[in-house]
Amino acid sequence: MHWFEECEVGAVEQFGRYEVTREEIIEFATRYDPQPFHLSEQGGGANPVFGQLCASGWHTGSMAMRMLVDEMRLRERFSIGSPGLEE
Repeated sequence: MHWFEECEVGAVEQFGRYEVTREEIIEFATRYDPQPFHLSEQGGGANPVFGQLCASGWHTGSMAMRMLVDEMRLRERFSIGSPGLEE
C-alpha cells in the first residue's frame, strides 16, 4: 500500500496520453459548466483571456482523475477516497 504521506515532494508520475476533442469539450460544458468560452469558438473568442474555445477546469480535472485511476488499476493500487475539500 502507498500512503499520501509517503509521496515524495517533486516526484513525477506519467499516465500516458489523452486526446481531447472539440466535441467532448462542448458536451462536458453543456452538461456541467455552460460558460460561453466552453461552449463555442465564438464564445471563447469573445473572452479576452482565452480567445478561443477552452475546456473547463472541471473537465480537465475529471480527465486527470480518470487517468490516475486507470494507472492505479494497472499498478494494482487503490484509493480509500477523499476526506473532502477541507482536508
